[in-house]
Amino acid sequence: MVTPQSLLRFATFNVAMSADKPDQMFTSLRDASSPRFSRIAATIQHYQPDVLLLCEFDHLGEGGDDGMLAYFQSHFLSVSQHGQPPISYSFQYLPPTNTGLALFEGEDITESPERAQGFGRHHGQYGFVLLSKYPLDIDNVRSWQQFLWKDMPQHRMPLDHFDQEVQARLRLSSKNHVVAPVMVGDKTIHVVACHPTPPVFDGPEKRNLKRNADELRLLHDILRNQPYLTDDKGVAGGLTPDSSFVVMGDLNADPYNGDGDRKVITQLLADPRVQSMPAPISNGPSHFVRGQMRHKDCATHQRGLRLDYVLPSSDLRLHANGVFWPAPHEPTFSLLANDARKLRASSSSDHRLVWADIGIN
Repeated sequence: MVTPQSLLRFATFNVAMSADKPDQMFTSLRDASSPRFSRIAATIQHYQPDVLLLCEFDHLGEGGDDGMLAYFQSHFLSVSQHGQPPISYSFQYLPPTNTGLALFEGEDITESPERAQGFGRHHGQYGFVLLSKYPLDIDNVRSWQQFLWKDMPQHRMPLDHFDQEVQARLRLSSKNHVVAPVMVGDKTIHVVACHPTPPVFDGPEKRNLKRNADELRLLHDILRNQPYLTDDKGVAGGLTPDSSFVVMGDLNADPYNGDGDRKVITQLLADPRVQSMPAPISNGPSHFVRGQMRHKDCATHQRGLRLDYVLPSSDLRLHANGVFWPAPHEPTFSLLANDARKLRASSSSDHRLVWADIGIN
């Protein structure tokens, strides 16, 4: 039995543990010749989060573990890495994902991943998983994986780009939008998790920019309990107004920089039910991010963008937060850099872990 504590640490980390072929990443993990996975695990161990969302972690497209998460936990997280203390999670949820799910049954999308419901070369690529030291109420998880883009009021789907057959089938969430209840004693905190498509890699129709914006709107509308919503079980609406929540994920949106529709993420951050200030910061970006990037001390991506978020509801107490991006002189910089102390995405991830300590009493 887990004993509730007054302060919980929530964290999200895009670990870039995805590959273009099924089982390819799991094979690399079992090989153990790459120090990258050890650095990723050590980063998690360093912060010891109570609730952790891992983005871009390949697993079964229909949900569940193919063994890779269990292996990562038993051979990496549960074993000290780089002198950090081991960590274990008793509860996990691996939701189904739209990435790599063919839009039309029987279609091979391995060479045309843009033809999938969400960009991916196999079903399960780029999925996300939730780990928790506290019980997850799996029976009452809600998801909007199957919600169609066309069914969002005032949607921004580029109708001239998609033919009517695609319009009738295309889902909005590129991975999934999930509300997972975490049971902390007699209190329930709802983790609201998603990973919208990046607002780039498209043409003049701006399909990815518009989809990213509408995926962010879907997230916001779940928080606002909008009546048009219907989840995958047919239940109407989103979170009730009295629900405590923590938004977590790689939202692929920066309110000041980048190519996305900044006003949509700004509206989410400005919602009075969302605690967005103070924004998490770190010392590292100023040493590496070049150019005129605004608020670069908030960056969570190697390019200097703030993409990853942990946002508690206003009824919870935000005690402290931050981004794991140490400066080169800090001892933990070795968890991001290669053996030559050069900062490379291939040494860990192109994203940084984001954490928040949240009071629940």
